[in-house]
Amino acid sequence: MKIYTKLGIFAVLALVFIALAVRTTFFYSPMCQTFECYEKLMRQCKPANYLNDGEEATWRYEITGIEDSACVVKVTLLQSKVGELGMERLAGYSMECGFPKGVVAYPEKDLGMCHGRLKEEMQGIIIKRLHTYIVDNIGEIDETLDLLVE
Repeated sequence: MKIYTKLGIFAVLALVFIALAVRTTFFYSPMCQTFECYEKLMRQCKPANYLNDGEEATWRYEITGIEDSACVVKVTLLQSKVGELGMERLAGYSMECGFPKGVVAYPEKDLGMCHGRLKEEMQGIIIKRLHTYIVDNIGEIDETLDLLVE
């Protein structure tokens, strides 16, 4: 009985070791500390993680690899820092963006390349802001249009 117990423990440990080796070899994504590191790996479309701590928000970029000839970057909003943007409630939401291999960009700046919940919510905020701007400035817009027609 002791031999079977030892053999079982050895088999479990071997499986755990193999699983860790496979994960480290095939699924490891280095954490870039600088934009230059992220830029280099995005150009090559190699897996990586990067925190973009900007003035307005903190974003996490995760390069997941090539999918349908596009370099896929998963973007997550970690924290909105400026309250007037209306994005505080979007913290934790993500979207995936696909860029041609060799292109380096801030994914949240080009929503046309992205899809997902974060993109949809950001577009909703933009539309609401535009609506508010038009309603607040309808008189000025009307006067400008009248000048263009005359």
